[in-house]
Amino acid sequence: MNAPASVTRYVATYVNKRGERTLAHSAQGRFTHTTAEEAKEWIIAVTSNNSADTLRQIWGSNPRFEVRPCPCWPRHYDPQTIWFD
Repeated sequence: MNAPASVTRYVATYVNKRGERTLAHSAQGRFTHTTAEEAKEWIIAVTSNNSADTLRQIWGSNPRFEVRPCPCWPRHYDPQTIWFD
């Protein structure tokens, strides 16, 4: 039996300074989540445990964080893309 070409996981995204929605962290399976709620918890933790200045330095002045489904490689869950609509 062949493994699926991808599995759907959930990631935190933001809008970068060029107006493109992309991953809010590196493209590694450890930053993908089984559920949208888990990814949302990551966003809540990051935004509530860092100052506005720190958030601005890392993600810009208006990051507009959102959770998005993401196709990932089976087994290690690394994202197959870093760009989102």
